[in-house]
Amino acid sequence: MIINAPAWIKVLCYFLILWVATLIAGTVPMLNDFIFFFTIALLMSWAFLRLENRSLVSIGFWPKDKNTIADFFGGLGIGIMMLIFTFILTILLTKDNWKLNTHINLIFVIITFLMCLWSAFVQEFVFRGYPFQELLKNYRSWVAQLLIAIPFGLMHINKGMETNDIILVMLSTGAGSVLFGLAYIKTKNLMFPIGIHLGWNYAQELIPRTTGGKNSALVIIIDSHTTYNMFNVSFPYFLIILIAIIAIWKIKKPTGKNSV
Repeated sequence: MIINAPAWIKVLCYFLILWVATLIAGTVPMLNDFIFFFTIALLMSWAFLRLENRSLVSIGFWPKDKNTIADFFGGLGIGIMMLIFTFILTILLTKDNWKLNTHINLIFVIITFLMCLWSAFVQEFVFRGYPFQELLKNYRSWVAQLLIAIPFGLMHINKGMETNDIILVMLSTGAGSVLFGLAYIKTKNLMFPIGIHLGWNYAQELIPRTTGGKNSALVIIIDSHTTYNMFNVSFPYFLIILIAIIAIWKIKKPTGKNSV
């Protein structure tokens, strides 16, 4: 019985089913949407939790009280500030010219927020929901972090990527996964990591760090006089992520009876 299987077997089954869903979505374009993947993850989480006599509420994906609401908005602020500091460091290193957009499209700002909120919610539910929490119950936190970072990174890989780009994506998303995982560990609810994830993604849409951003963004990179590389683009990202991880680990007090 799957209920008596080791945690890593359950999580492997969870992601294998998601992988099959990805293959199906690849052949049926209308299914290639976050709604489809969220529905699959929701059904699998419900089924696994039901076998353990637990409910979906135990995943902590809903703002159930003032503390979880505060965690969400606190995470939102952290994510936005992280992106702003990363932007500043990147601009200092690349010396790119930039300007504030004087023709801001309010509709774009609102729609972008809603899309980023949905994306952050689905990704945190899928990865830091049942699979991550099941791993945390049975293994040390660093093992759970490592095991969940792999599928999280693979999700961000696109066809045609070169090896160097794949490695960079796995490292960068892996660092983000550790940050989001720590945010859950410290609060025992998904509101904090959802907030951080949303804040980063939303600010990234409005404040691009390199050329090629949207003309509707709050900041527009006018031109670049340098070649983008690991140092001037990736270094600021990894530095800010590391600082955020250390700060949350040191400052945020754990909550919940199973805190680590």
